[in-house]
Amino acid sequence: MKSKQIIHEEDFFHDLFMDYYPSLLSFARYYVPNEAVVEDLVQDVFVKMWELRGQWGKVENFSAYVYQMVRFRCFNYLRGEKLRGEMMRSYKEEKMSVVEVNQYIEEEIFRLVNQAMAALPSTYKQVITLSMEGYRVKEIAEKLNIGEETVKKRKQIAKQVLKEKLGKLYLFLFPLI
Repeated sequence: MKSKQIIHEEDFFHDLFMDYYPSLLSFARYYVPNEAVVEDLVQDVFVKMWELRGQWGKVENFSAYVYQMVRFRCFNYLRGEKLRGEMMRSYKEEKMSVVEVNQYIEEEIFRLVNQAMAALPSTYKQVITLSMEGYRVKEIAEKLNIGEETVKKRKQIAKQVLKEKLGKLYLFLFPLI
């Protein structure tokens, strides 16, 4: 029988995997174009994270840490595939290039928005998604077969939840909804 701590760690790790896996795949594709290799590399990172789970408390910025692990894993793979010259110059730099930083930011924003949207009940998510697609309240009400006041209320609550989850990022991503 498993101890409660191991079960808690497994649940926590499962949540991390579900939260980060799609974004890390996309991030790794930036370096490695082969989908099967990308999946293996990201899975290798999760195996390593599980092995190092006792050290998670020492990590200040977990998100940056995990992206850096994927980045290093991709570089190690590419170096082994005879792309040493081009990749080693980038690998030896202490700072990420502007393109890498932009890619990281884009993937992290994507992850945060998905996480915030996942926190919404499905009926609220439908309303806010249709609103982001440009539908007006009346059109949403007709499409979902609900009243306009219901649409307004769900939209208001969904916006409030997104603001709480995304903070100032909300203002940049959802200025007009």
